[in-house]
Amino acid sequence: MAQTSTTSYAQSSSSAHQRSMEARVGRTKQRYATDGSRLVAGIVPLSSDKTKVLIVESTRKPNGWVLPKGGWETDEDTAELAAQREAWEEAGITGKVTKSLGQIRDNRTTVKAIYMFFEMIVGEELTEWPEMKKRKRKWVSYKDAYEKFGSRSEMLEALDRSSIAK
Repeated sequence: MAQTSTTSYAQSSSSAHQRSMEARVGRTKQRYATDGSRLVAGIVPLSSDKTKVLIVESTRKPNGWVLPKGGWETDEDTAELAAQREAWEEAGITGKVTKSLGQIRDNRTTVKAIYMFFEMIVGEELTEWPEMKKRKRKWVSYKDAYEKFGSRSEMLEALDRSSIAK
């Protein structure tokens, strides 16, 4: 049975979201653009001095590293809220979203996607989070993240649009 915390994760609005210890799965609530592209929300989580980014281990690619991201679902009012939920589920972090990094189109797969990334200054790194048994997380420099993202152009572009020290 899923356990739900009574605490909230930080948001840029004054409303609060409940933090669940169960990650969402499936695409039944997935949002799509008019051209059929999947709408994906993600976070570029930065340290307070903006010298490091927190990356998470990919669940699909062994030894692969990614930014926290996932589908923007129909019960979420904004892509920013979806991105914050993904940051919690995949990386166990909360913080302050400081800016939108805009849309990035990914045409490399048969299922097209439009990514909406947001920059977050990490305020809290929890010891327990929904995907802690599936993913590792680690703080890395811009250079290290760039090398780990490889051919993932959407993540490279999001990182370049962020305020991380390069």
